[in-house]
Amino acid sequence: MKIILIVSIIILNLVSTANSQNNSGDSLRLERNCKIVMYNGFQAEGKIINRAADTITLQTDVTNLFIPVKDIKFVLNPEVELSDLEDNDTLVYGRDVVEAVKIDTTDKCDIFMNDKSVMTDVRIMIHTDSTLKVIKENRTKILNIAGVRKIVFKTSAPFGKGYLFGSAIGFFIGFIPLAFIADGGHPDISGFGPGILFGLLCSIPAGLVGGVVGVLTAADDVYLFDNGIYPAKIKRIHHAMSKHY
Repeated sequence: MKIILIVSIIILNLVSTANSQNNSGDSLRLERNCKIVMYNGFQAEGKIINRAADTITLQTDVTNLFIPVKDIKFVLNPEVELSDLEDNDTLVYGRDVVEAVKIDTTDKCDIFMNDKSVMTDVRIMIHTDSTLKVIKENRTKILNIAGVRKIVFKTSAPFGKGYLFGSAIGFFIGFIPLAFIADGGHPDISGFGPGILFGLLCSIPAGLVGGVVGVLTAADDVYLFDNGIYPAKIKRIHHAMSKHY
């Protein structure tokens, strides 16, 4: 009887050990406190209180979430941040032929992410409904919209644009009075030729004034977003991009 009892105890210990090993290897085991990251960028933290064949129930501080298993990208311990699994030194990815996408890319901008990383002087284009393609020189990266917190489009050449605008105004101010209004004096300096000459003379100081005004009034185009992904955020990002193609 003693031998049978000892053998039974050994068998029970082996079964218990095997079960504990199986449970520890199951990332979606019941009662586990974890952080769920989905392919669409959604994140939630809580306890797994139920598990069906294709769905788990995650109990959070606010509500119970029913999450399809096929949509889960990562199952992390609560203390692990998603940024720990990703390369924060962005734009060291596959190479694309930049000439093929220049038409669809925006002006240069800075992108600030939820994980505190920043991508500077990049161009962006729409990749999918939930992702953007980020381009810098001949390097590209696919970026999830869910992690975008701020996009800053920089004002390009404010002095040059101001100079051109001011110069055009100065030219017409000097050109019109002489070209279309008869002078009648002696000598007569009115006419098309003198109008062009006087217009060019007026365009230079007016252009300089316009350039200075352009620099003083220039401001970056800044867009702020909440964390996560939702239709209003996607629509606003696409609208911001359309203003800077």
